Amino acid sequence: MQMKIDRKLFWACMLLALLIVIYQPTMAIGARLTPKKLIEYGWGAPTPNFIRQHLKEMEQRPFDGVILKLNAGKEVFKKTAYPDAAFKQDRRDLAAIKSARLTDNFVVMWSGMDDDWDWFNDTDWAAAQKNIQNFGKTAKVGRLRGIAFDSEPYTKNSPWQYQDRPTQHRDKTFAAYQRQVRKRGAQFMTTLQTAQPGTQVLTLALMSWLKDLWAKPLTPAQVQEQLAAHKYGLWPAFINGMLDVAKSNSVLIDGNEWAYYFYRVNFFDESRDLVFNKARLLVDPKNDRKYAKQVKLGQAVYLDLTLHHFPTGNKDFRYGKAMPYFLSPEDRLRFLENNVYHALRTTDRYAWFYSEGTDWWQNKIPNGAEAAVRRGKTKQLSRKPLGFDIYPEVEKALQQCYAVSNIC
Repeated sequence: MQMKIDRKLFWACMLLALLIVIYQPTMAIGARLTPKKLIEYGWGAPTPNFIRQHLKEMEQRPFDGVILKLNAGKEVFKKTAYPDAAFKQDRRDLAAIKSARLTDNFVVMWSGMDDDWDWFNDTDWAAAQKNIQNFGKTAKVGRLRGIAFDSEPYTKNSPWQYQDRPTQHRDKTFAAYQRQVRKRGAQFMTTLQTAQPGTQVLTLALMSWLKDLWAKPLTPAQVQEQLAAHKYGLWPAFINGMLDVAKSNSVLIDGNEWAYYFYRVNFFDESRDLVFNKARLLVDPKNDRKYAKQVKLGQAVYLDLTLHHFPTGNKDFRYGKAMPYFLSPEDRLRFLENNVYHALRTTDRYAWFYSEGTDWWQNKIPNGAEAAVRRGKTKQLSRKPLGFDIYPEVEKALQQCYAVSNIC
């Protein structure tokens, strides 16, 4: 008995098979063209004119992009906006830069706040909004991925600490400040999305900044009490404001700055649970779906701590007796390679590499550091094993550290 085959179905199947044969190699190539990226940031952040002048040398370093700074400035919450003219040369330089190597670049924006800058003052906000708009426009002109927003204030006036704010409005509660800061977060994100549709906002830390809040179970009332006293207590309100208006093609990246201090491989893996599960404590349920879809995990590597290589004359020499101090120079390099490898392994897209005492662009690099970074990156992107276990040495160093220091 012969089975009768429908001719239309037969030819449809043949066409589908042909399309698979034709497009499968292209699809595979496309997948290979979107690997995870390692980007550089630090005290030596380059300006657009520096990049334009030194692009060929910069392309020789083991990075896929940089976090750059503008000559116009870095702080955003200012009482007087930067003049439009201050951005013109930066935009000309960025527009002229074409690199097949440094493809994933961001412009840094600091959350530093002028004295007496006020969340409730519409004139103050108008100046900040003008700055945000100009930063976003510059990112678009320069074909950058977006903004690298550093929420850590480098001014004496912190935008996120409620305890600093009642000097301006003693009659306003913490809840009132949360509502206002959330409103400003929405305006911040709307301005960026208008200036650069499909923007990516790489925060050096998103909700992960407040990981100490979920060390033990808290009721909603206790969370509010803790936030009111926390130095980043208003930061979640700002983030929720960003999420309120985030369009489907916008991305928020939690850069997980806590990865600076990751001494064990499981810390990298556990950071996913930290960002996407535990941090949900601070996400408004209305934004839960957006948070799950549009927030991505980043990872950080801190060269100065990993190699015990701090800037000469650094007055803030807090890490002199941290764990890497007790590693041999050779093991520090292996530890650096290890952290680059696992940062790239566990990030959704970006691992960012921070340093203060190293300047990659002025050729001030510790011996062996660049080779270690390249090895870690190459092994991970080619899906090869790291090939060694540094953690027995790390455990020994930790024990030595615990005996003499309280910052291990």
